[in-house]
Amino acid sequence: MKIKSIALWQTLFAAGIVLWWALFFFVFRNDPHNSAAYLAFESAFPLPDLVWLTPLLVQAAKANRQASPLAPVWTAAAGGALVFLGLVDFSFNLQHGVYARSLGDGLLNGFINLACVSFGLISVAWSKRQLTSSGREQQSK
Repeated sequence: MKIKSIALWQTLFAAGIVLWWALFFFVFRNDPHNSAAYLAFESAFPLPDLVWLTPLLVQAAKANRQASPLAPVWTAAAGGALVFLGLVDFSFNLQHGVYARSLGDGLLNGFINLACVSFGLISVAWSKRQLTSSGREQQSK
């Protein structure tokens, strides 16, 4: 994946997280079909998502757009956080039947979880390649 593409995806994920929380607080939180367990679980995530993950994604995108030598570090940190988020969400959804509630819930939650884990792993792998290639360049000098 090219550096500009990764920056774009990081920006889209950051915007998506902010949008998700706006929808959660103004729409989903008031849905009577949501269980108390689901609401309690989701209510634990605004702080890490909005205070940790979103700024990591924004900083990584900025570093990538500027071709900063720290871009792989920011990207790996954001990618690792995305993998963690996706796996925790997947685990809860699987254990609490969220995927089976309705076709719409299953598809939406499955897509979100798969997107977080996939892009997170892509980000970590991309970072490793960048750091490995820059390390080889340093050694050859």
